[in-house]
Amino acid sequence: MGLKNYFKGGKPKGAQSDRVGTELTEKGNLTPPPPFPESGTQTPYGMMTPPGFGSSRASIAPSMRSSFMDDIKHEVMVNYLFQQQCSHLWVGDGSGEMEGVLLRKSRGHYMACPPQLSQSVFAVACAALNVHCAMTVNSRIIKTFLTWSPDAVDVPLMNGLRVQILPTMDDLPRARKHQFAAFIASEALLVVWDDEAMNLIPRAKTIENELMELVWKTGEPADAPDDGPQTKKGPGVVEEEIDEESGEIKPEKRATHLNNTILVGFTLTIITIMLGAGFRQIAIEVMVDKSYLRVAFLLLTPIQVFFTLFFAQVIVGCIAQCIGPVRQMTQNSRYYSALLPRRIQGRQLPHITIQCPVYKEGLSSVIAPTVKSIKQAISTYELQGGSANMFINDDGLQIIDEEERQARIEFYADHSIGWTARPKHGSEGFIRKGKFKKASNMNFGMMVSCNVEDKLAQIMRPDDWSQADEAQAYERCLKEVLEEHGRAWADGNIRIGDYIVLIDSDTRVPADCLLDAASEMEQSPDVGIMQFSSGVMQVVHTYFENGITFFTNLIYTAIKYT
Repeated sequence: MGLKNYFKGGKPKGAQSDRVGTELTEKGNLTPPPPFPESGTQTPYGMMTPPGFGSSRASIAPSMRSSFMDDIKHEVMVNYLFQQQCSHLWVGDGSGEMEGVLLRKSRGHYMACPPQLSQSVFAVACAALNVHCAMTVNSRIIKTFLTWSPDAVDVPLMNGLRVQILPTMDDLPRARKHQFAAFIASEALLVVWDDEAMNLIPRAKTIENELMELVWKTGEPADAPDDGPQTKKGPGVVEEEIDEESGEIKPEKRATHLNNTILVGFTLTIITIMLGAGFRQIAIEVMVDKSYLRVAFLLLTPIQVFFTLFFAQVIVGCIAQCIGPVRQMTQNSRYYSALLPRRIQGRQLPHITIQCPVYKEGLSSVIAPTVKSIKQAISTYELQGGSANMFINDDGLQIIDEEERQARIEFYADHSIGWTARPKHGSEGFIRKGKFKKASNMNFGMMVSCNVEDKLAQIMRPDDWSQADEAQAYERCLKEVLEEHGRAWADGNIRIGDYIVLIDSDTRVPADCLLDAASEMEQSPDVGIMQFSSGVMQVVHTYFENGITFFTNLIYTAIKYT
């Protein structure tokens, strides 16, 4: 830019925003923005304008610019995804009647490419399933597999994962949403969806490649050498013994280790010696002074034991970890499982409910990352053949401001999360009892869930009872329970499954953990509560955070050792 540019005359006010709010056409040309639509008219993207939309055009001009920029952003993304879809040859005829890409702008409103796809059965099904973005995959590999497997109910992938097969596109709203994929038998298509638009192409490629690899390697000997890169050795799996007479699996014999008993005995011995040394010194001083006033120090014995017990146990534990046995950390015992259980096979997997208490934590900074981690675990479990739901007990929903409350409710709805919310303390005489508010919060949510189950148990179900009938009955019973309580809020699936996984609002879990937990509980009917070994989640990796992490890991190691 030259010096003369500073002395040029300015543009008139009407020309300063010639390029603001412009819209991309299919050919990539920039066209002027359309005039503001009147109230009750339909926008070019199929959305109805709210009442009174054209009454105050000057005041809503900034919001309209933001809306047009949002339209451009979504249109660029949906065209990019469709371009990638075409480059991978995942489009058959290109008519847009059933194949293409959908991207959600708002709840129930999608942008489609090709545009005519927005009126298709596929778009209606995706809106009912409430996915963020979805794409069809028309591949010869998929067509060939579905043609040769007409009676299959799922498609096997690597590592024991399976993707559901639906008869028609009309069945897509009843799909297992957390599988993020479904094969449509009547159309010989694969439908993939995700919460992030950039994950659609990698997800579709992964499914296609794993299907191809699995089919190609079918029939090869299991012990064939693998020329691929060496993978890290996984954890050991418990061995099972079969009874030769009955053919059933023998129950695992778990020994009762006495390591902790011995260490506690050493700890008490050290404390006794230290107390005895103190008593001896008091006795000597009493004999010298001929005064029994120092005997009053014996009253401090409980306090001395209280403060000495922890340090004595730490000393004994550290010495034991240095020179003591470590075999108990690699074997299953009565109260500890070092080996993975044999995974459940050949029967229905139990339904798991992930229950999470929430208060006033930040939605984007705390709750959303936790939900993302849990959804990955649920997705893996559903691909393994199980089912799971997330149940949040939000203790702050009736306390926070209206804007944040609405954002949370929409977030829960977008991620298919069932939730309950109890009134705030003192509201119309409601008392949040107990000192441990998380426990009472979860108990309140489970009470609402149990009341719904009681009403569902009273319903007579005929032989032709369908899943749709069950869903309608559940909605009716939930509404009745909320009307009876009056002050409780709830929405979504709040039913509790066979097992409950308790997490906190800032928890991260491994993607493949639910099946192992369910297998452990199924194979140990005498176990009621199982606790996983925890880790430390670091965020900023500063000096003090590293120090706290080191100290916490020492405590976790000591717990696992004993």
